[in-house]
Amino acid sequence: MSADHFYILSDSEKDHHHETAHEIKRYLEKNEKCAKIVETSSKMQDIRWADIGIVLGGDGSVLQAAKQFAGYHIPILGVNFGTLGFLTDVEKPRIKRALNSILSGEYEVENRMALTGIVQNTRSGEAIGLAINEFIIAKQDFGHMITTRVYVDDDLMDTYVADGVLISTPTGSTAYNLSAGGPVLAPGMEAMIITPICPHSLNKRSLIVSADSKLRIEVGRTKEHYVDEASIRCDGHLLWTVSSGDVICIERAEATFDMIKLGEISFFEKMRSKLNRN
Repeated sequence: MSADHFYILSDSEKDHHHETAHEIKRYLEKNEKCAKIVETSSKMQDIRWADIGIVLGGDGSVLQAAKQFAGYHIPILGVNFGTLGFLTDVEKPRIKRALNSILSGEYEVENRMALTGIVQNTRSGEAIGLAINEFIIAKQDFGHMITTRVYVDDDLMDTYVADGVLISTPTGSTAYNLSAGGPVLAPGMEAMIITPICPHSLNKRSLIVSADSKLRIEVGRTKEHYVDEASIRCDGHLLWTVSSGDVICIERAEATFDMIKLGEISFFEKMRSKLNRN
């Protein structure tokens, strides 16, 4: 897999004065490649120019880049400048080795699914964005729970009285889903995870459904004369507010995104090392 053009996305707060980004740029140019440094993925003038995106930062930086690169089949190499770094494949001291692997074509590309959603509280419906990790429908008021009815392909799967419900991709299974007690899926799988957040029941558990399923979440009423109010978050960002009677539809997005795998550390080794920390 030949790659000649590289975008280097550098978080200035973590890569001071873009020092590492400039080192990478010089190394690539020394090997007769073209490279451009941008501070955020939104500042890329022509995404199609690049063959590979190198993202310096943490998982948040990779999430933002994945949204921009989704649908273009331009793989991302994440370089960890953060803490956990589940979406990054390279630690900072191993950058040069990683670049050599890429320059020699010794890497794999892993295609990953994303989610898309629509809020049906208008006649035509309003899109609520692309989720790399998850959509969260959660209570707005700290003192009140919300009731949600979750349908899978028009069949009622369950009703949750809880702090909310979370719909995760396999990529996002190691994020909020994990903290909420949901299962971890290998990132290359195609599935969705439905996880209740702090359910008011002892027998409510996560459910894994096919990536081809269409989910419908209806906001109900926890109390007869009370309107449940909820917020919709996509990968941690507040996108929408909904209330009793509103419906959120979530399904697999047409656009996918690609991650570079160098094979130095497997997903399971990464999981053991990062999740077994004290």
